[in-house]
Amino acid sequence: MTVTKYSSQKVPPAPVLKVKLSYPSKSAQTKEYLALIDTGADYTTVPLDWLLEFEAPEMRLAHLRGIWSEQRIVTLYLVDIHFENGVMPNVEVAGIPDNEIEFEEDREIVLGRNVLNRLILLLDGYHKQIDILERRPKRF
Repeated sequence: MTVTKYSSQKVPPAPVLKVKLSYPSKSAQTKEYLALIDTGADYTTVPLDWLLEFEAPEMRLAHLRGIWSEQRIVTLYLVDIHFENGVMPNVEVAGIPDNEIEFEEDREIVLGRNVLNRLILLLDGYHKQIDILERRPKRF
């Protein structure tokens, strides 16, 4: 089980996970990111320049709709996402160009359902921590 504290940089505090990225089937980059967990996001998003640092392969174009229902065409890239307790291989992520990121604090990885649906997570809001579980709990 991996336990990560919520980010106190967000108001209210938000669940985040420590991740590293890599080209598919390669070792993780040394840089570690705090990735925001967003169950309302269909896809995982990553600032484009972070993907270009390790030349993540482009896969295809896709439509992405933001919170205000603005639909945009984005490029999906293929990456491996490295968590503290393992690797999720071959994940499509949307690269977000710098000109689409209004504030520096919004330069972050947002983990969407294409990643979250492959994990067993326990969001413990009371203790402001998130656990990645190896198996489902028998009961709460």
